[in-house]
Amino acid sequence: MDVKKVYEDGNVAKYLVKGTNYTFMNTIRRTIMTNVPCLAVESVQIYENDSIVFDEMLSNRLGLLPIKTDVKGYKKGDTVKLVLEKTGPGIVTSKDIKCTDPKIEVAEKKIPITKLGKEQNIKIEMTAVMNTGDESAKFQPAIVSYNEMIEIKNDKNHDTKAILLEMPKGSIEVKAGKLFFTDPYNVEHQNQHLDILKKHGVKFEFSSTDFVLSIESTGQMTQKEVLEMTISQLVAKLDEFEEQIKKL
Repeated sequence: MDVKKVYEDGNVAKYLVKGTNYTFMNTIRRTIMTNVPCLAVESVQIYENDSIVFDEMLSNRLGLLPIKTDVKGYKKGDTVKLVLEKTGPGIVTSKDIKCTDPKIEVAEKKIPITKLGKEQNIKIEMTAVMNTGDESAKFQPAIVSYNEMIEIKNDKNHDTKAILLEMPKGSIEVKAGKLFFTDPYNVEHQNQHLDILKKHGVKFEFSSTDFVLSIESTGQMTQKEVLEMTISQLVAKLDEFEEQIKKL
């Protein structure tokens, strides 16, 4: 197996994974979605709320905030306290939330939470817990997907001029009369060009061994941390399975 990063922009990264199969790729995808723990607000204690947002809606909004997770210092089930205290007038944003652990903070600082009028107050204490996506989507550290690498089968002559006119600009090129993808890792065009190729009778082949893994982090972890935690979760499950087999 060979893995290399082929694209990165902000919270989005794509990795070329060669020499594997659908089962392994889907295992990675499902592990990220359901078994990689991260921090999210689980309980909210409201001491004072003079804002225009009801307590229930405020709690829901706080529960969905992405919280940067110290993956080395926290494990599943660990908790940490956060506090929100402010006096109006003004907009209350995620920047106003402070944590008792300086390593922990809300990932995005410009998320609006509510609005306070003159001399209005808000005072809230939150408990964030490390948990996994099988409990709630708010504990999913990333949106993850994968797609097969695609190769054009240049087994006959095509009207390359007509194809180039219809294809998204910069998505395909012609070399020595043959068609090639300029975006082989599907970064920009998201396969929207395949129907056009079919229309012109161009055949292409999906690889069963080479894939592009796409990870869009929520901000709770970096893409690399998500992958490292995924591997550690898989190894832990295999170790547990091995121990159970020994007891048979």
